[in-house]
Amino acid sequence: PALNEMIEDIENNKIDVVIVYKLDRLSRSQKNTMYLIEDVFLKNNVDFISMQESFDTTTSFGRAMIGILSVFAQLERDNITERMSMGKLERVKRGYYMGGGNVPFGYEYNQITGELEIQETQALAIKRMFELFLSGQAINKIVSVLKKEFPVFEDSFMDSTVRRRLQSHYYCGKQKYQNKIYDAKHEPIVSTKDFNKAQRLISNRPHSNA
Repeated sequence: PALNEMIEDIENNKIDVVIVYKLDRLSRSQKNTMYLIEDVFLKNNVDFISMQESFDTTTSFGRAMIGILSVFAQLERDNITERMSMGKLERVKRGYYMGGGNVPFGYEYNQITGELEIQETQALAIKRMFELFLSGQAINKIVSVLKKEFPVFEDSFMDSTVRRRLQSHYYCGKQKYQNKIYDAKHEPIVSTKDFNKAQRLISNRPHSNA
């Protein structure tokens, strides 16, 4: 949002110069860097200064230098992303929660052990959800029942969340990462047998995918 605000101010002639500490503070994407410099700064006669690097954006050589520096900035970003991904995969292979995003409903994350722990009241709702689904209840009926029986979590129950939770491998003691299923250390809430049965029912039930 702030970057878009800056671009708008430049186009409205409110800015004479853009100063950054280092080129990669502007962007770690080569494409974005060159777009900002050529199509935003130069086009609107705005000077660009990096405190750590020295280049002149008004010359072809200076723009080439920026291109080279931005390539290395993007390479560093990609390396960081790759290392993070490898670290996450190693955690998953060892059975630990991969982290990131929201903790699955029914669990709490223990930062000391790095594992998921059952949140009893939420887990009861998950068990009830599977019980209703395996008995043949429709998703919208399940939502209605869960809202009445667990009013404290009422806002959490919708058609989309119930359907997504019914397909979450966390609840049978596993986790899915990069389209592969791994065994996890956390305690399951439902049995693998019931979970697999639910998946068969879901695949056989037609439903709208809004």
